[in-house]
Amino acid sequence: MSETATDASSDKMRQVFHWRNGVAWLVLAFALLVQLALLHHLERKEERAALKQFDLLVQTTTETIRKRMVDHEQILLGAAGMFDGSDEVTRDQWRNYNERLQLSERYPGIQGVGFAKTVPQTELATHVQSVRAEGLSDYDVAPPGNRDLYTPIVYLEPFNERNRAAFGYDMFAEPIRRQAMLTAAETGETQITGKVTLRQEIYREVQAGILMYAPLYTPGEPLDTPAQRLDALYGFVFSPFRLDDLMRGILGVNANLNLHIYAGESESVEQMLYASREGEATEEPKYSQVAKLQLYGQTWTLRLESRPVFDQFFHSNKSLIVGLGTGLSALLFFLTLSLSMRRSRAESLAQQMTEHILENKRALQLSEERLSLALKGSNDGLWDLNLDIGTFYASPRAWHMLGYRPGELSSDLKLWERVMVAEDLPKARAQLARTMLSKVDHFTAELRLQHKSGKVTPVLVRGYIQRDRSGQPLRISGTSMDLTEHKRIEQMKDEFVSTVSHELRTPLTSISGALGLITAGALGESPPAIQQMLEIAHRNSLRLGYLINDLLDMEKITAGKMTFDMREHSLRRLLDEALISNQAFAAHYGVNCILREPANVNVWVDGLRLQQVLTNFLSNAIKYTPEGGEVTLHCSQPDGGHVRISVTDQGPGIPPTFQTRVFEKFAQADASDSRQKGGTGLGLAITKEFIERMGGRVGFDTAEGNGTTFWCELPIVETATLTPDQGQPRLLVIEDEPDTGRLLHLMLRDAGYAVDRVQSLHAARGKLAGTRYEAMTLDMHLPDGSGRDLIDEVRNNLDTRNLPIIVISAASQFDRHPDDRNIAWLHKPISAAQLLIALTDSLESNRHPS
Repeated sequence: MSETATDASSDKMRQVFHWRNGVAWLVLAFALLVQLALLHHLERKEERAALKQFDLLVQTTTETIRKRMVDHEQILLGAAGMFDGSDEVTRDQWRNYNERLQLSERYPGIQGVGFAKTVPQTELATHVQSVRAEGLSDYDVAPPGNRDLYTPIVYLEPFNERNRAAFGYDMFAEPIRRQAMLTAAETGETQITGKVTLRQEIYREVQAGILMYAPLYTPGEPLDTPAQRLDALYGFVFSPFRLDDLMRGILGVNANLNLHIYAGESESVEQMLYASREGEATEEPKYSQVAKLQLYGQTWTLRLESRPVFDQFFHSNKSLIVGLGTGLSALLFFLTLSLSMRRSRAESLAQQMTEHILENKRALQLSEERLSLALKGSNDGLWDLNLDIGTFYASPRAWHMLGYRPGELSSDLKLWERVMVAEDLPKARAQLARTMLSKVDHFTAELRLQHKSGKVTPVLVRGYIQRDRSGQPLRISGTSMDLTEHKRIEQMKDEFVSTVSHELRTPLTSISGALGLITAGALGESPPAIQQMLEIAHRNSLRLGYLINDLLDMEKITAGKMTFDMREHSLRRLLDEALISNQAFAAHYGVNCILREPANVNVWVDGLRLQQVLTNFLSNAIKYTPEGGEVTLHCSQPDGGHVRISVTDQGPGIPPTFQTRVFEKFAQADASDSRQKGGTGLGLAITKEFIERMGGRVGFDTAEGNGTTFWCELPIVETATLTPDQGQPRLLVIEDEPDTGRLLHLMLRDAGYAVDRVQSLHAARGKLAGTRYEAMTLDMHLPDGSGRDLIDEVRNNLDTRNLPIIVISAASQFDRHPDDRNIAWLHKPISAAQLLIALTDSLESNRHPS
C-alpha cells in the first residue's frame, strides 16, 4: 500500500512539471512580477498621499483654531455693542446676554465673558461702594496698592466658583495683561495676551491661560489718535481661556496629530501654551511641521507631529499586499494548473451548473404556480404599475371582477381613472397624491369602480410602493378584492340591526312598562311570592333593554353613524338631572348619591350623550358600593380651560390585572358565569367614545380595597357677552373636529352673530331645511361625506343658492369648480381677523352682487 501511494505521488509531481503545464508556470512568473511593480508603485503613492494628508491636517488645525478665536472675538464685539447701544448695562442684562450665548455648550473651553471698568485712583472708593451697594458686600479691588488707573473686573459670567476668584481683580496690575490691554486701547482692536496664569486657577490642576480684550470707549469722544483713544477709554470686555480646555473644545480628541503651541516665535518650554500629549513617550514622528499663527497681536508657534496611528494608516498595507499578491499568484497558478490537468472536471462542472439552472427554473415555475393558485383561492386580482417605463399589468381576475376580458381595455397609467366612478375621482386623486408624497410603503383604499355593465363595484385595493433612494415612487404593485358580497352582508347586518331595534325594543318597552306598573301596585297588591317574581322579571327586562341599547350604540359608533347634537349646556343642570334620574336605582341598592362642589360653568356637549356617560359612571359606582355606602358626584378644574367630572364609589377597587382593559369592549373584571354584578361590558367603552367625540378625555383612579373614581374632562365654554336670542344675524358652522368647531363658534359669537354648530352633513341638511342663515362655514372632510356634495346641494336649492359659504379646510389645495360663486376659501389654521374679513366680504358681495 505504501509503495502504491508513493508511485501515485510521483506521478502527480511529474504531471505538475510537465511541459504541457508551462502556461501555469508562466502565469505564476508574470503574476509575481506584476506584484513587485504594484508594490513599488503603491509605496510611492502612499508616501505622496501621507504627505498631502498631513499638510491638509496642519492647515485644517490652524484654520480651525483661527476661526474659533474669531468666533470668540465676535462674542466680545457683541457684548461691546450692548455698551455702545446703552448708557448703562446692568448686571442682570449682562447675565441674560451670557445665558443666551450658551457658552459651555457651544464654545467649550471659554471660562466666561467679563467686563472690566477703568477707574481712576480718585474714584476708586466710590466705585467699590457702588458695587457693594448692588448686594455684593465682599467686593474689593485686588491687588491692593496705589496706582493711577485701575481696571477691576466688575462683571464676569458665568459667576461660578472659579470666576468668583477673579471678581474685582485689577488686570492692569499684571504686566502681560497690561501690555495687551494698552495695545487694544491704543489701536481700538481686539488683542490677546501672552502666556499667563489665570486667577481662576484655584484648584490643583493648573493650565496655561490667555485673555482676549476688546476696548470700550466713552460715546461721543474723539478716537482718531492713540492718545485720544486712551483718554476716552471706558473699559474692556474680555474672555479668559484655559488653553487645555480651549483646545479640547476646538480640536476634540485627534488620534492622528500631536500638537504643541508656544507663545512667541520660538519653541521655548517656558512659553508652552498647550501640549496635546504632554509627558507621554512616543516614537519619533514620521511627519512634522512648524506653523506660525498670527492672532490679535500675538504670534503662536505650532508644532504638529504625526502619531503612530497616522503613520500606520498609510504604511500598514505592505505586508497585506505582499500576502495577498503571493496568495493571488499561487491561486492563479493552481487554477491554471487545475484547468490544464482537469479539463474533464470542468466539463462535468459545467454540466452540473446547467442542471442547477434547470432546477431553479422548475422551482420558479412551481413558485409561480403556487402564487397563481393562492390568488385564485383568495379570489383577488393582481396588478402592477411600472412608473419608470410607464406600463400597467392586471391579472385575468382583476379584469373579470369589472366584467372585462384581459386586454379589452388599452392599458396605461391612467386606466384606473377611466374605470373609477366619476364623482369619486377628485378625492381619489388627492388621496393618491398624498400617498405618493408621503414616505409610506404600503397603502389600503376602498374604491368604487365602474363595471362594464354599468353597475358600481366596490373594490378593496392594497398596494406596495417601491421607491428610489430619494423617496420617489418607481413601481406600485398590489391586489384588488371585490367587496360586493362584503357590502351585501354589511347591508344585511344593518337591516338586521334595524329589525332588532324595532322588533325587540318596541315589545320590550311594553313589557318593561307593564311590569313596572304591576310591581308599583298600579293594579292592586300582589301576593308576596308573585310580587317577588314580577320584580325579578322587571329587573331582567330592564337589563335586556340596557343590553340592546348598548349593542346598538356600539354598532353606530363602529359604523361611524353616531351623530352628536353639540350645544352649550349648563354643567350644573346636567349634573342635577343625572343625579335625579339615578336616585331610584341607587335607592334599590340602598346607596346614597351626593353632588358636591358643582362647577358653575358651561360646556359644549351633546346633552343626551353626556347624560348617558354620567349614568354609566353612576350605575357602576352604585353597583359596586356596599349597601349603606355613598357615591359622590363632584367637579374640579385641573386647568383654566377644562372641567373634570368625577364619580367616586366605596367599592373594592379595580384589580391591577384588569386596569389596562377597563375601557375595552366587553371587558369585565369578573367575567365568569357566576359573577355577581350584571352588565354587558360595553358601557365604559361607549363612554370613552362619547367623551372623546365631544373633545374630552376619560380616566380613572383606583386603589384596591379603597374604592374607585371614574372621571371625564370636558372643555369649558367661555360665557359670551351676547346671547343668541337678540336678533343677531344667524350663521351655521359645519365642522366635525370639536376644538376647531368650538373656536369658530366663539370667534363668530364674540363678533355679534348667533351661531348654530353641527358636525356632519346629515345634521347640516336638517338645519338648512328648517332655519334661514345669513352664511355658513364648511369643512370639506366630514364623517358622512364630502363638503363638495353639500355645496352642490345648496347651489341647486332655490332658497339657498345665493347663501355665502366660507370653506375652512386643512387641504393644501382646494378643489374649486369654475361655476363656484360667493365662496371664500381659507386654509387652516386661521385667525379671527381672517374669518371676519372673509365673512364681511361675502355678506357684502351677497347684498350688492356685481
